[in-house]
Amino acid sequence: MEYLAVLIPSIGIGVIFYFVMRWIFRADGAERRARANAEEDAANWYESIKSRHDGSDQFKDSGQ
Repeated sequence: MEYLAVLIPSIGIGVIFYFVMRWIFRADGAERRARANAEEDAANWYESIKSRHDGSDQFKDSGQ
């Protein structure tokens, strides 16, 4: 029984570490998906604006 008492704190810390790391990785994945969706939306918006104006690139840097 005393062996179990010695292992319980280490097991508890391990479980807490597992859940914290799981939370971090899931949050990172969600952030990457949100960023990819935002970039895709911006690209679609840019292409729609570009197609409305005779295909000219109105947002291109004029070299100033």
